[in-house]
Amino acid sequence: MRRTRKPTAEGMEIKMALFAQDMTVKELAGRINKSEATVCEVISGKNQSEKTRDLIMRELHLVAD
Repeated sequence: MRRTRKPTAEGMEIKMALFAQDMTVKELAGRINKSEATVCEVISGKNQSEKTRDLIMRELHLVAD
């Protein structure tokens, strides 16, 4: 059985941006040169790497450059 974590508030923002931009987690991971698992862990809050979070937010245009 597969366990899923609920996204954090920031993770939900990332998921909504992915949906709005018609982008998959896999595509985002490729763009920022991280694994799909790493991006999912950031969305769920398991990975709290500020560097990775900043890469994601910048790629999705959720922060000012």
